[in-house]
Amino acid sequence: MEDNACDTRLPERIFATDRFPRNRLIIYSRPNILAFVRHVLRGSEAFAKIRKSSFGKLFDLQLVNPLRFSLEEFGTITGLNCGSFPDGYEAPDHNLKDANKQKGAHKDPLWQKIVGKYDNITIADLADDLEHDHQMDEWRRIRLALIIILDGVLIASQQIPRPTLRYVQMLDDVDAFLEFPWGHESFLHTVRCMKPPKFEKGKTVDNPVDMLVLKLKQETFRLTGFPLARVPASSAVTRFQSHTHVAL
Repeated sequence: MEDNACDTRLPERIFATDRFPRNRLIIYSRPNILAFVRHVLRGSEAFAKIRKSSFGKLFDLQLVNPLRFSLEEFGTITGLNCGSFPDGYEAPDHNLKDANKQKGAHKDPLWQKIVGKYDNITIADLADDLEHDHQMDEWRRIRLALIIILDGVLIASQQIPRPTLRYVQMLDDVDAFLEFPWGHESFLHTVRCMKPPKFEKGKTVDNPVDMLVLKLKQETFRLTGFPLARVPASSAVTRFQSHTHVAL
């Protein structure tokens, strides 16, 4: 390319060079969950199976600062399956009204077997069960670990993470669950909070760009999904460690 020529292959930039938001970052994804799962499941068949899947590289992940943040780079960094979704599947938008509502989840047979009899249970509750119920069979053990990783690390969309009914229902077949393109799903949740929003608190946004500008002017900026796959280790991670609570 000629010097100073515009590369039309690259997407339009939202921020100019050295003009990224420098306010406090509120990151919902809790990477310490990965260390917790490794510790609780150490030496088990469940952990061996998780390690052999596309979730395995998460346990070796080191923070890097890639030049871009596309689906391809996200897959390279995380090792997750970033392929196409199955026909008819559509990733949920947690900004839509009632997207996180779990009312009635306890009536679902699989929810009852994996999660329990309540629909307001948290990921911390599931982690407590996984750690202290030494009589738990392997069938439930691996499913709890996977939903903890998914809703606590990769698809984090709430300050207090809770299991998502649609994901719990997908755990009926663990092998199919492990082969699902979770990298693609996580990427969509991650970049959605960095783009002009189509919805805010369940309502359609009239001017998405103005809404994003307003959010960036706030003292804090909420990051959902798995933003640590992109956050520069030299700057934002320091703020993340200083300003966010990551304990289960």
